[in-house]
Amino acid sequence: MVEGSCVLTTTEPANLQAMLATQFNNFDTGEMRHNQFWPVLGKSIFSSDGAFWEHSRALLRPQFVRDNINDLDETDKASDLFMKTIGAVGSGGWTSAVDLQPGVFNFTLDAATSFLFGESVESQAAYISAKNAEPGGTKSATAAQEATSALFLDAFATASDYTIYRLRLQSLYWLADGFKFRRAAKTLHNFTSRFVQRALAATAENNDQSSKTTNVSKNLLYALSTQTRDGEELCAQATAVLFAGRDTTAALICWCLLRLAQHPDLYAELRKTVLTTFPPGESVGFAQLKSCRSLQHFINEVLRLHPAIPFNTRVANKHAILPSGGGPKQDAPIAVYKGQTIAFSLYHMHRRVDLWGKDAAEFKPERWEQKVPAWQFLPFSGGPRICIGQQYSLVETSFLMVKLLRSFDRMEPVGWTDASAVKKGMGLTMWPRDGVHVRMHKATS
Repeated sequence: MVEGSCVLTTTEPANLQAMLATQFNNFDTGEMRHNQFWPVLGKSIFSSDGAFWEHSRALLRPQFVRDNINDLDETDKASDLFMKTIGAVGSGGWTSAVDLQPGVFNFTLDAATSFLFGESVESQAAYISAKNAEPGGTKSATAAQEATSALFLDAFATASDYTIYRLRLQSLYWLADGFKFRRAAKTLHNFTSRFVQRALAATAENNDQSSKTTNVSKNLLYALSTQTRDGEELCAQATAVLFAGRDTTAALICWCLLRLAQHPDLYAELRKTVLTTFPPGESVGFAQLKSCRSLQHFINEVLRLHPAIPFNTRVANKHAILPSGGGPKQDAPIAVYKGQTIAFSLYHMHRRVDLWGKDAAEFKPERWEQKVPAWQFLPFSGGPRICIGQQYSLVETSFLMVKLLRSFDRMEPVGWTDASAVKKGMGLTMWPRDGVHVRMHKATS
């Protein structure tokens, strides 16, 4: 059977548990996905199966342990710049109407590049500079840095767009190609390669000076370069982590902001908790963020209704049996043939009334006060391929929510009323297609 020629679809937790965990070795992401991702991600954790995927997982997973994501200094710096993108506060304490989405994507990109490379791409600084620039004005002293950032951002956006087209085209992915795409992929590769070479030099024998004089020893690439000296692999793995780290977290934050704006009572309640748990002026730590139950319940409910990756697929690498979907009532086991594609929708599974109750479509963070069966809530997938950056994404999102709730006591929608009805953009992730348009009221206490 040709991959993708006959597709089964499922929203059954038991089937997902089988594909992602108990029968993990029977299902792959598939050769087609590998080919769709190849020009940008190369041979990396997100475009591989089997032995190389196991190698990639073993290489990357240790870099996302708590000790490595507990240092929130770079996230703090990036969040300070994000606050500047919101704009000035007027005489009544309100900001002008603003679309927060561009700032969110730049925030997560700056934080991700700092984590990966030990150096931010400074996309927020470039964005702020462009917003404040006067026509015909003189260029700033950082014009060269801003130009480099702009070049990278343009290449990143182009590569992302083409990769999205390739995914949508399925087996016709090769139609989404050409000079513009390949040039963008090469620009990204060259940008990442510069940091790869720096990391390799810093870990080379008798080269102590480099690690003392740069931030390289604090970043993911440096840690990876102590495990492998393959520059091409390091470049591919870093690019894969960058794409995942930027887009999934940005999508989550955008949906969080829409929900905060839509629910003023919830905003006030969360702000009260945040001010008690994280008093203004005091530092915010990993353990505090994870132990703030009301904040984590809020984020879980956002992830339930707005999973960053709402749809996914697996391909059977041998004949297999899934526990549900066969028979006249579709509740008996079902045969899956080698080469068959199985699509699964977390978006629909997370909204099933029989799993979540009659209020499944409602936004109710308090539902998380009760234990939820693990396999009916999979915003970060599950099993051996569960997202290695899950805690990084949750902590980064939590940190920015705390920063905003400390600084503003109200947030209102502008031009929309219901986050569930907001048009959705679909690509590598699902995000609010028309942006996050709000206005915010500066807190006085």
